[in-house]
Amino acid sequence: MTDRAARLVTTVAVFLIALGVYVKTLAPTVALVDSGALTIAAWDLGVAHPPGFPLWVMLTHLFTALPLGSIAVRANLASAFFAALACAMTALAVGEVTKRWQAMFFAGLLLTFARTLWGYATVTEVYALNTFLIATIIWFMLSWRNTKQMWRLYAAAAVFGLALGVHHVTVGLTLIGIAVLVFRTVSFDFFKSRVFFIAAAIAIASLVAVYAYLPIAAARGPLLNWGDPETGERFVRHITAAQYRAYINTNNQGSQVDDIARYAGRELGPPWMPLALLLAVYGFLAAWRRDRTLFWLLLLLFGAACAWMLIYPIVNDEDAYLLPAFLALNIAAGFGAATLGEKRSWIPLALLALPLLAAIVHWPYRDRSRFYVAHDYADNALKTMDRNALLFTGDWELYSPLFYVLEAEKPRRDVTAMQHGMLIRTWYVESLQRRYPELMRKVMPELDALHPYLVHFERDDAEWHNDPTMSQTMNAKLDDLILAIIHQQIAAGGHVYATHDVAMSTDPLDQNMLARIKADYDIVPRGIVLEYVPGHALRETRLPKLELRGLADGTVRYEPDDVVVTEVIPSYRSGFYLLGRYLGVTGKYDEAEAAYKQALVLDPENPNIARELQQLELARAMRK
Repeated sequence: MTDRAARLVTTVAVFLIALGVYVKTLAPTVALVDSGALTIAAWDLGVAHPPGFPLWVMLTHLFTALPLGSIAVRANLASAFFAALACAMTALAVGEVTKRWQAMFFAGLLLTFARTLWGYATVTEVYALNTFLIATIIWFMLSWRNTKQMWRLYAAAAVFGLALGVHHVTVGLTLIGIAVLVFRTVSFDFFKSRVFFIAAAIAIASLVAVYAYLPIAAARGPLLNWGDPETGERFVRHITAAQYRAYINTNNQGSQVDDIARYAGRELGPPWMPLALLLAVYGFLAAWRRDRTLFWLLLLLFGAACAWMLIYPIVNDEDAYLLPAFLALNIAAGFGAATLGEKRSWIPLALLALPLLAAIVHWPYRDRSRFYVAHDYADNALKTMDRNALLFTGDWELYSPLFYVLEAEKPRRDVTAMQHGMLIRTWYVESLQRRYPELMRKVMPELDALHPYLVHFERDDAEWHNDPTMSQTMNAKLDDLILAIIHQQIAAGGHVYATHDVAMSTDPLDQNMLARIKADYDIVPRGIVLEYVPGHALRETRLPKLELRGLADGTVRYEPDDVVVTEVIPSYRSGFYLLGRYLGVTGKYDEAEAAYKQALVLDPENPNIARELQQLELARAMRK
């Protein structure tokens, strides 16, 4: 077999193994964080959250048309496919710098079983496609360096422009390393050459072509039309992620360094045996001695991703911002394996024990084949709500999958769901007017009074934060709108519910609204939601039978920082806790005890729940 054939066979083998693993561990339905909203955006050809991810939306839409499983499963499958391609392209990149299929196979499998990419390969997210495109750009640039064939450089430019239509920050940061690679390959004069300007034009044309999707999609008024980027101003704000600039923080580097170290330590295998990570370090050292250009490329890929994470602390998908850094680690490990293999050819194959070890250690945490938590979360909310229900929630982990369930699976056409925190966005209010025209038409006076403040807030949120009078006025008018929606819904014979983060909010900005609500309504626990009931009296309620699979039964394993642990389980615990307290007040001691014990199952070490159980027993004894 020729060297070229061996590399091709190795690449295909890596792709098939990775795809098999990811399909085997694929989530069987919608997941948490942004998966629900992203699934709707892809299925309905809408506009996702900033910067819109137009390329991802269009490509994943093709998967949602496949005649298999639910729409959520099809979108999840897209992630598995893109992630498997990322592993294959990483193997090709290693082949360009080592010429050894053994090192390619090792690096490809090491990425296959790496912690972070695997986590995003089994659910609907943008990061698998992003990693594939970055790996493709690197491969094209390394192959151009080896061959000097201009079509490879132009192909890299085209992919770069397209990739900016996915997660443009992490893609854009790779430009530093790529520029150094070009400089060291053909000198600085390249940046004044005709070839450079052609490549730049190709990248820009690709970028413009892919982002042209956004205003076209927005004009359709899709189910998810985040930012409504139909006008020039809204388009610029959306693609520059103006909504998220407040997260940039240059004063939090200490904790971010800790996070980077923690993610890197567990990325390629068990932290207690960091052999693969040490091999990557060896690969960097070997590159410094033997291929200085490769060294700088990988170091700058790694450093740029880490530097951005230092100033942009986010939650839930923080590790995804390090994927370019982890891609560099995998290529470095492959280079290190090839270097060791020059003296003893069996070493790269022996090193396959490292991805095997990573597979064994990571599988329990990355197997999502029994992950129904997000869908059950939505179902549990729906089953506790009566007919013609309206739900207010600020819980994105509930709203996102519920949005998917209501719009794609349509189990309850009588339910209206509103994301409380997004009511300050004009595009979101406009989408509510399209989806719920009758209800929103009844609150037009309040909408008209609030609208100018929302427009001003979107154009200059700094002034809003710095001007107490403006923020208080806008908040009061937002309260008027929410109260009007509640009144109109109940007046029409419907029911209004809220999750505990809204109904029991401790935010100072919400206290006036809560006082006004409590003046006219009782807040009655129903499970993971609470109902606003007119009047003041003790109400009948009961302990609902909720589906809790995957939360605390051991069928799914979670990292301590997983959103299930940090947000979903606490939400259920609060729901059972509040319900237990209410049932105890109404004298239903057995049901109250059952609610408290269910909360204790989810949070065994919680002293407040144990204390409430003791007080319940005292109340029951006194009653007898």
